[in-house]
Amino acid sequence: MLGNGSDELIQIVIQSLSVEAGPVLSVSPTFIMYKLLSKVIGKQYLEVPLNADFSLNFPHILEQIKQHKPVCIFLAYPNNPTGNLFDEQQVLRIIASAPGLVVIDEAYMPFAGVTLIDRLVDFPNLLVMRTLSKAGLAGLRFGMLFGHQSWLDELNKIRLPFNINSLTQTSVEFALDHYDFFQDNAQKIVEERSRVFRQLESLPGLDVFPSDTNFILFRTNLLEAEQIFESLLARNILIKCVHKPDTLLDQCLRVTIGTDVENDLFLDSMRDILKENI
Repeated sequence: MLGNGSDELIQIVIQSLSVEAGPVLSVSPTFIMYKLLSKVIGKQYLEVPLNADFSLNFPHILEQIKQHKPVCIFLAYPNNPTGNLFDEQQVLRIIASAPGLVVIDEAYMPFAGVTLIDRLVDFPNLLVMRTLSKAGLAGLRFGMLFGHQSWLDELNKIRLPFNINSLTQTSVEFALDHYDFFQDNAQKIVEERSRVFRQLESLPGLDVFPSDTNFILFRTNLLEAEQIFESLLARNILIKCVHKPDTLLDQCLRVTIGTDVENDLFLDSMRDILKENI
C-alpha cells in the first residue's frame, strides 16, 4: 500500500486499531510520530526506554507485551534519532511474541543494508514500512507499506482516495528506473559517514555513537548542546539539537551527512567552537 509519506501510513495503521483494544507500544527515544499520532487519534501509547547504549531493553519489552498486550508495536530499524540497528534476533522474538501488529519502519534501510522484508512470509502480523525520503526524494512524500494481503485490504479501506497524486507517481516511476543512481549516492553517504564519525571521535568532549543511518548522534560533555547548536547556526550550519534533559538524549545533537564539502565545513566549525570554548 502506498502512502503520502510514511507519516500517512503510520496514521492509517493507528486509525485502523480498535480504541478498546490494547495500547500502541514503542521504545524511547524513537521517531516522534508514533507517539504524536497515537495521542492525536486517541490511542493509549506506551514506551519502553532503551538501554544506555541505545540497545533494546529486551526483557522489559517482553514483560510489557505480556502485561499490556499491545495491539500494535512500532520499531524503527535503524532507529531514529539514535541511528543504531537493534539486535535482529531480539526484534524477531518481539514479532513472534506480539499479540497484534508489528510495524518495522525501515526508513533508513538504504544506509543500513539490512531488511526484514523477507520475513513477511514467516510472520502474518508483520508490516514493513519504507520511504523514498532518505533516498533523496523527501519532497515527493512517498511511503510504502508491505504486508500480508489480508491486512493491506483492511488498511486500504481507511486510506483516502487519490492520496498519491499523478505527478508523484510519475516522478517515482522515473526514480525507480534510475534507482542505481540513488544507491550509489547512498553508498557515498555511508563512506562519508565513516569519515565524519572518525573525525568527530577525535574531538575533545564528545561521545559519538555508531550509526547505520545517514546521520550521526553525538553527546557533548564539556559544552551545552544548545551552545554548540547556536554557534553552528551562526556559521550558517544547521544540525538538529535533540537535547532533552534527564533522558538518554541529554546534551545530544544529530548531524546529517552531506557532501564532502558540507561535512568539512561542519567539522572545521566544530573544531573552532570547541577550541574557542574549552
